[in-house]
Amino acid sequence: MRIILASATVAQYPSGGGHWNWLLQYPFGLRDLGHDVVWLEVVRASNDHAHDIALIRAFLERMAKYGLAGRVVVALAGETPLGNLNEAEIHGATRQRLMEFVRDADLIWNFWYALKAPVLDCFRRRAFIDVDPGHLQVCAASFPDLAPDNHDSYLTVGLKMHEADCGVPSLGRKWHSFRPFAYLPLYEVTTPPDSRAPFSSVTHWTWEELHFNNRVLSVSKRVAYLRYLDLPSRAKRRMQLAADLPSEDETKFRAKGWEIVSPDRVAASPEHYRDYIGRSRAEFMCPKPIHLDLKTGWFSDRSVAYLASGRPVLAEDTGFSEKLPTGLGLVPFSDLDEALAGVAEIDRNYPKHCRVPRELAEEFFDSRKCLQAMLAACDL
Repeated sequence: MRIILASATVAQYPSGGGHWNWLLQYPFGLRDLGHDVVWLEVVRASNDHAHDIALIRAFLERMAKYGLAGRVVVALAGETPLGNLNEAEIHGATRQRLMEFVRDADLIWNFWYALKAPVLDCFRRRAFIDVDPGHLQVCAASFPDLAPDNHDSYLTVGLKMHEADCGVPSLGRKWHSFRPFAYLPLYEVTTPPDSRAPFSSVTHWTWEELHFNNRVLSVSKRVAYLRYLDLPSRAKRRMQLAADLPSEDETKFRAKGWEIVSPDRVAASPEHYRDYIGRSRAEFMCPKPIHLDLKTGWFSDRSVAYLASGRPVLAEDTGFSEKLPTGLGLVPFSDLDEALAGVAEIDRNYPKHCRVPRELAEEFFDSRKCLQAMLAACDL
């Protein structure tokens, strides 16, 4: 089966090793299942055409190194999402070849508004892939023009979508939940580090708010981690964030014992990102507060990468504990006291917690299983 993956977020983020790593799981995993995969990347044009062309060439060269030469097409367009291929410059293939890909495709997976009608209407089957449940639906509930239309299937990484205690608006659509996954051959389980290695995470430092039904919903990682500002000093252990913090926040976190490193230094490529995870003792993960407030059941693809690398995950619970086994290898928490207890538990029984993560990845987050479930949700 030929599947087109449509994205508009990768080429323009060359230093986002974690972001690249996440999306590469799709072509690698689908090819492993025997499918023909074509990547269609939409790049919004800037005022500097030469810069855009250099960015696209670097993107195509990098994708070729990952074995995707000849299967990647870039559409340089004036806006995203892209609705008309004739309005875009095409790179990586001829326009005729791209139209052949479109004509022969059995399915398109549209990531976060990469494409819109009428170009979507050219595909036999269309699925919208939502990896930020709550954020997308709340915005679309307030601004209906943002609602994802013209799709046959709607898939979300929100594991609790449509459940009674999940506050995410459905927008009148049936959402099929799927688990984030790992193409396991990419992940090497190395010898666990000793106690001097830090609990860590890689994240964006955001601070936006959304307003919905007379509620203020935070999508701020800054707010999320500020609630655990005292964790390193109280736990008396190394805690490290790979994030670009403004100077005021960096000073505040360092004063409380946090180590702050640049993600461009430690995770600028998928390989460096996975190496960074492998050097960590465990992950300490705080989701956007909206996932807690709406109980989305969101689980991070980054946490899956830690598990696949044989590293335990200590994660604030968005409701995922109702869907996944926890206690060994994956430890949920809901407040600072529970986070402190989780750090102590992982350190106290570290060998035991390190035996389980890869097993969890193989049982629940293997790309072969998860992708087959996603295809089934698309009636394929």
